[in-house]
Amino acid sequence: MTIKSEIQTSLGPTLTPNQNGEWEIDLSQVRIFFGLSILSKTLAEEIGNSLHSTPGDVSFLYRINPNINHELIDMHIQYVQVYARAGVLNDWIIYRSQFEDDLRVVLGTFQRQSIARKIHPEFYGESSRSSSSLGLLFPFYELDQQTSVNYLILMERVSNPSTAGEFFLRITIDSSSEPMLNLGSIAHYRVDEITSRTYIAGLSKISESLSNQIMIAAQKGETFFEEENRHFSKVFEQIAKTPFGNLTHINFYWDDQFRRFLSGATLESLLPMMKKLFLIMEDTDIASLIKEGSTLCVKLGRVDVFVDLSRLDRVLNFSFNKRRTQINSSFYLRRMVQLESLANQKAHSFDFENTHIFLIHHITSEIVSLIEAFRRLKAKSLDVAFVKYGGKIPPAYLDVLLDIPTEQFYMAGLELKLTQNKKVYYAVSSLYSDFSKHSHFKEKLEEAKFSFYDAMRYLATYLFLDKLFRFTKGQDHIILIEDGGYIAPLLNQRMAENKSLKEFCDEFWIKCPKEYESESLQNFILARVIGTVEHTRNGYDRMQKVLQNQMPLSLPCYSIAISNEKTKEESKEVAHSMLNAIENSLHGLGKVLSKRKILLLGAKGNIGSFLESYLKKGRLHESNQEIVLVDKKYSATEAMAFDSFERVPKQDLLTIDLVIGVTGESILKKESLETWILESKHNDLFLASGSTKTVEFQDLIHWFNEISAEDTWFSIQDLSFQCTMERLLDPQTQMDLGARFIFKTDPNAKTQIEKSIYLLSDGSPINFLFYGVPTESMDPIISQLAMASLGMVSQFKKKALPKPNLYAVDHQINIWGEPK
Repeated sequence: MTIKSEIQTSLGPTLTPNQNGEWEIDLSQVRIFFGLSILSKTLAEEIGNSLHSTPGDVSFLYRINPNINHELIDMHIQYVQVYARAGVLNDWIIYRSQFEDDLRVVLGTFQRQSIARKIHPEFYGESSRSSSSLGLLFPFYELDQQTSVNYLILMERVSNPSTAGEFFLRITIDSSSEPMLNLGSIAHYRVDEITSRTYIAGLSKISESLSNQIMIAAQKGETFFEEENRHFSKVFEQIAKTPFGNLTHINFYWDDQFRRFLSGATLESLLPMMKKLFLIMEDTDIASLIKEGSTLCVKLGRVDVFVDLSRLDRVLNFSFNKRRTQINSSFYLRRMVQLESLANQKAHSFDFENTHIFLIHHITSEIVSLIEAFRRLKAKSLDVAFVKYGGKIPPAYLDVLLDIPTEQFYMAGLELKLTQNKKVYYAVSSLYSDFSKHSHFKEKLEEAKFSFYDAMRYLATYLFLDKLFRFTKGQDHIILIEDGGYIAPLLNQRMAENKSLKEFCDEFWIKCPKEYESESLQNFILARVIGTVEHTRNGYDRMQKVLQNQMPLSLPCYSIAISNEKTKEESKEVAHSMLNAIENSLHGLGKVLSKRKILLLGAKGNIGSFLESYLKKGRLHESNQEIVLVDKKYSATEAMAFDSFERVPKQDLLTIDLVIGVTGESILKKESLETWILESKHNDLFLASGSTKTVEFQDLIHWFNEISAEDTWFSIQDLSFQCTMERLLDPQTQMDLGARFIFKTDPNAKTQIEKSIYLLSDGSPINFLFYGVPTESMDPIISQLAMASLGMVSQFKKKALPKPNLYAVDHQINIWGEPK
């Protein structure tokens, strides 16, 4: 294949390859025009008004607004005259929108140096003596023969007879079938390369908005800004018309030198740069080149900008003065010494060769490392259902994960959404692997409006069964590794209930292939699934519950949930990370942790005991050391400590303004909150959970969803209240911190009450809102999870698996799954 030495662009400057294997274009001298979209829209409206209000030809003279189109004024163009003979625009009502786009193409040629110099040569460095002005002819009728578009447009520059050196533009719209214009007598240039440019409407406004946000980010000391494709985003709606198609994000990166420039920059100095960057998106050849995988270096004079696509072409990246740093999963694995040693098979010979893995876990740097470890340990394929309650996923994680070859890797996850009544629910996220082949399931989940746990359980189970249906019986086997018991407990329960495979499929909206409809769930699963490995105490307890209900397990389950390492060392770091997350969230709301009056639920548990200790030994002021403690392990005689929430005295409950829950149960009920709303002197109550999913405040979440619907009035005792919900956004980072529920009495009532209850991180584990547990502490824990999984697969290969049951590391088995 011959590589072109240069490519001519519609912007004027050419694209040339550089020594780094990139394409390069110098836009430093390109003249920038603002307000051309506004001008085209204004002229189109004037044409429409004329067609509707007056008979005869369309003819008017429009004076250019210097506040909008000052670049045209600088070029001594003061007016635009528009003319269309009667009948030419008879079908205006049909193609009105198309015509406005076409008019934007006509005026947009001023942004295309190679064409603009033909109509206005003096202002593009050419001599008026050797280069006379040519009209520009746009044969739009040739582009869209499927509709009634039958016009051409001629734009001419005409000298103003009343003012020497001044000009006006004459735009003539003529019929292609019965033309009025004698083009043979008019010096003109036919613009055939209309399709080489896709004009982005409102480009100046888009550039201005993004410039402002980038400057704000730089002034905060940040070196990155991300624009997300939200619903009805004008930016992404326009970009979708270009070869880039549907993007999910636009990312901007910059070095420290450019950050200092941005910190002191004005909008006027940054805006031309930003508009030039978006102009390259309008050029079909440039956009296609980037779409094909090339990196483009754009020279803007004082700065070079590197442009490329990532995450399966869903994210457009602009990197100022530096190439975007591209890392892979090995970078994260190197930060975990124990796990990397395990992945490199130092001191062991286990692997996952010929074994598929289905992983359900949080999207953290440690799990990115675990994914790399599984790949190094020869996993045949790896499917991941990511657990993500809220907050933003670091772009670097997605960049790394979406670079993993799709033949062996697939991932999916959920995103938080709101109904019209602002009820929180979860649906399939578009940030992960392509989900288009599962569109039916995606639609069903969207309709269901599930809470996190139910949505995650349905998603994980659906993907797990879908994976198994693609196996060759007797050849393919899989191990299920979970963080939270989303699949294994229920799967074992349904097998114990002798459910058929079809019944189980119907429960989770899965189409059961005809050849399996008569097969039992147990037979199907046992022929393909090696066993399960569980990370968390919550998942361990769910499996215990199945056993306690006299239901034997069908698969062996190894768990690290109550290992010595996890219960002692990890609990300390979870407590630290929770308090750090609570403190950061409160700071974002203008509050401090040290002054809070705290109720701690689960105070004698693994995490709760460390929370109490860390709060009293430094987080709380010395004058604010009393914490109301609740745990079933307390005796009835301990001061400020109660064996059940019901025993907490009312006067103590009313002093509380922060509840931290780590019980794993929903023990705080609406009746207690109603009492607090009516009688507490505090105006704000904060709720923070350290328990998995949203279980800690589940009953309250259901209540909030019921009462926060629009125009819903409800009673607390004899007072009428209305509850409204608003999102909590960090004022600096705009991170979503959760929800605020505002309780107000009827404005006409004698008693006026207004209280706010803040559900931090929407009731999900608050430590995952930020960094979770640091890598150094998670390294031995994640290594244990991998070791137990390797041990199970090794035993399967040796046909030495124990009988189906629940086995805990450091209790019934060692870290390799061997009996103790």
